[in-house]
Amino acid sequence: MLGVIISRTSLSARRASIRAGFGMALVLCVGATLVAASSFRQPGVSAPSIAAPSEYAALASSAATPGAAGTPEPTTEQWHPLPADTPAVSTSPTTATCAPGFDSECYAPPPPTLAPALVPASGPAFTLRVPILEYHRVKPPAGESGDVASLIVSPEIFTAQMDALSAAGWQTITMGQLGDDLRLGVQPPPKSFVITLDDGYEDGYQYAFPILRSHGFVATFFVIAGQIGQAWQLSPAHMRELVAAGNEIGNHSMSHTDMRVMTPERLIRETYGASAIIAGQVGIWPKSFCYPMGLTYPPSSAAVAATPGILTAVIQGGSKRETWANRLEIPRIRVGPGTYPANLVARLNGYVS
Repeated sequence: MLGVIISRTSLSARRASIRAGFGMALVLCVGATLVAASSFRQPGVSAPSIAAPSEYAALASSAATPGAAGTPEPTTEQWHPLPADTPAVSTSPTTATCAPGFDSECYAPPPPTLAPALVPASGPAFTLRVPILEYHRVKPPAGESGDVASLIVSPEIFTAQMDALSAAGWQTITMGQLGDDLRLGVQPPPKSFVITLDDGYEDGYQYAFPILRSHGFVATFFVIAGQIGQAWQLSPAHMRELVAAGNEIGNHSMSHTDMRVMTPERLIRETYGASAIIAGQVGIWPKSFCYPMGLTYPPSSAAVAATPGILTAVIQGGSKRETWANRLEIPRIRVGPGTYPANLVARLNGYVS
């Protein structure tokens, strides 16, 4: 029923919003995606997956060959892989241990929600300058090395960074709030900044959340929809607790795969399909998107623009200011274990000087 309602209310708007050529290919596969969205299982009963017709599943799982004509190769400085021991997306059912209608942690699932309307392509001529911090994991380093270690900020360092920012008068808003401010032409409070945590690790709840809460801060947690249900990921119950405390759950795609090498059909699954799964788990459709590895190009941006409810999308690095025209390529400041608190404050203070 959800898929039918969505298709009647937003399909024409979706067609109008996608660029010529690529847009037609996306529109042709929306129907199959809506069928998939209406078939998502309730949280905790099984690992999240898209129950699409077999012919669509085969099509959606295919991707263009990396390095093909018109497809840029990833750059080393932009690439941040998940740890080597990260489990792959699982579609195998698990055994429910709670009463029917409850998730694996015995929480009642949120009520179903309709997909929001497509976001208008045009907006006010309004510019913001709000620093957005990019974190990945907050946890004890536990002997990790190499690229994985560069993504881990210890609780002690994270606390020191938050202490310094709070003492300097900085306060947080979420990416969703930033998107609303851009859409409405509203200036956020002075010294506002955004904290984002990519990849949806459970340690964001275990370690980062208590530290944020002790400072009166909130954050946007970008989750990989196809990984929800894995032990290392934020659980549905924890995501709902984060939202209840003022945090945001954002869309970090279905599979955390480079979107620049995907077919139009696969792009729909990675954007719209992921938002539908998150809405089913949390009860709220995401307002924010984070490109895997921070990489994008026009077709993937167009797919994000065609996803109901998405106001903004973030990349890694960059220097553009926040405007509605740039809302799908908003830059962030990468923060790691070697980021000194005083240097972080100085970097943010540069936004108001």
